[in-house]
Amino acid sequence: MPHHESLFVISDLHLGGDTGFQICTARGRRRIAAFIRSIPGQLAPAQQAHLVLAGDIVDFLAEQPFAAFTADDTLATRKLARLMDHGDTADVWQALREFVSAGHSLTLLLGNHDLELSLPGPRRLLHERIGHRGVEFLYDNQAFIRGPVLIEHGNRYDDWNVVSHDALRAVRSALSRREAPPAMRTVAGSELVVGVMNNLKRQYAFIDLLKPENEAALPLLAVLDPGAMGKLKQLVRLVRQAARTRVPRDDSGAPEERELISSEAEGPERQRLREAQELLGYSEDEVGAREHLKSWWEVYHAGRAEDRREQLRRLRKALQIYVREQHETFAVEEESPRYLRPAEALAARGFRVVVFGHTHLAKRVRMLGGAALYLNTGTWADLMRIPDEVLSNTSAGDTVLAEFVEAVADNQLNRWRTLVPTFARIDLEGETLVSADVFLFDEDGRVRPVGVKI
Repeated sequence: MPHHESLFVISDLHLGGDTGFQICTARGRRRIAAFIRSIPGQLAPAQQAHLVLAGDIVDFLAEQPFAAFTADDTLATRKLARLMDHGDTADVWQALREFVSAGHSLTLLLGNHDLELSLPGPRRLLHERIGHRGVEFLYDNQAFIRGPVLIEHGNRYDDWNVVSHDALRAVRSALSRREAPPAMRTVAGSELVVGVMNNLKRQYAFIDLLKPENEAALPLLAVLDPGAMGKLKQLVRLVRQAARTRVPRDDSGAPEERELISSEAEGPERQRLREAQELLGYSEDEVGAREHLKSWWEVYHAGRAEDRREQLRRLRKALQIYVREQHETFAVEEESPRYLRPAEALAARGFRVVVFGHTHLAKRVRMLGGAALYLNTGTWADLMRIPDEVLSNTSAGDTVLAEFVEAVADNQLNRWRTLVPTFARIDLEGETLVSADVFLFDEDGRVRPVGVKI
């Protein structure tokens, strides 16, 4: 008789950070613990469950002292202990301990915000808190595979957040012998968080929560604080760092593209737009580049406008260029080619269900003519979006945008931030796929499939 297995997959919990600095709030942490405890009740009597935590379980980038990567094993362990004991976060680890103690299985995967979980000290602490039996930890860039199902975090398809796992292995090897670890080239996205975003986040908490990031968060920030654009110039360097692996180079290692080597002098307005291009990672010949530059032209003039009404008019015009992008961002049955293409390539190798996290956006997309399914597990951190009224052509949008801008400027976000706790469930009979979908876990403990829009 084939063995029945139910896989439950969650990701991007982002546990960590001081109060007021967390993107997974107390409400989110309580919901995580409740979800873990609810899993046995979602099964037939005596059936076993397998929970997969698919990366960014904790957020070392939110723990002080801030670092893109904490190679000191003792310090990394101390950071993990602190975040484990912060407020009601401890209940999440207790719920996991209860889960495996009841005979269920747990697999943990690395993301890009929790690389330190793979170090010797943090791993020992994890096992002390949740136990050893039934617990598997995949930390060498491995995907989790069960029959026709593949699960991974998904950051390896994001140029900003590709991790050098060979370098990470070298660090672990040295630490296991109490040797000084070798220098590890940090992740560009992590440098961005620690070097730029963490400082901005103290004043503008929305920067971590608002989606889509490029099309919504950056224009809003540029109008709220034009001086922040100076800080964001660091993004240009990081974009180039992230792009090294895909930019063609000659034998000397220099970029072959002329624009990456030198450029003619430009006027200040053109230079501002060029910086915007680089910030967003677009070149003029790419699809959508003209729309991005049009938007940033409005943002540029909005930042210079002395009249608040003119600022908001320009900002709204800039944001309205991205109506389609916002729709795609929150449409469950649409995914960016950045992630869908590799998912389709995996499906072409025989996987019928491919599950990613990383993007914080729940997805359910049919692939290969319906022969395979892509799921994204979303996040248990909060999300924000530009209000629909702002993107519409109604007069109410002016009032809503003014209220929204005032709220984010004062960090009064409760009205605008939303918890959308999603998970994937995949049922197997031996090697045969029975069902797979992405679900919402409501506050009252009810489970329902995610609709067509988050």
